[in-house]
Amino acid sequence: MLVDEKYFAPKTPASVIAVGDAFEALLIRSMLESLGAAVLLHLVGTPEDFLLTLERKEHDPKLVVICGHGDENGLVFGDYGDGVDVGALVDGSLPAAAIAKRARMPGAIVVSTACLTGDAAFAKAFLEAGAAAYIAPSDCPDASDAALFAHYLFHSLLRRGLSPERAFDRARHADPALDMFRLHKP
Repeated sequence: MLVDEKYFAPKTPASVIAVGDAFEALLIRSMLESLGAAVLLHLVGTPEDFLLTLERKEHDPKLVVICGHGDENGLVFGDYGDGVDVGALVDGSLPAAAIAKRARMPGAIVVSTACLTGDAAFAKAFLEAGAAAYIAPSDCPDASDAALFAHYLFHSLLRRGLSPERAFDRARHADPALDMFRLHKP
């Protein structure tokens, strides 16, 4: 338990994982903090760094947000120089199968804003790792649409106290462009 959870006005712990460009992650971090969350920001530099952030312990924040880019192969990491292990990447992207091998997400609500990460393979990887819910887009949202979805979702979860399912429905129906987001449950 984080000390912030013991405050008179407790704060919900959350982790934001930035893969690549951190702009969206910083926006979502600020958004979460404005809604009363205590946020740990992970600025990952390599595929291994990212996989380490997914090896969660029971006391780690249960709200996990993955910000990055996705393509048909998975979560985009791109090219690296010598010395960086890129063995898990397929054409510069981390596939769901690599996540499935390492992720441990006991009871976490995992939200990805990365394009094309709302498919069955990614959902299976996170749900079999113990996630209570996995939310991600099945298509390619505009960056502003992903941020809008995140705001509606987190506002409903943190300020309105809605269940993940009800918060998801509210966020998804806020704008027609947000219909591409999917909720997966065990």
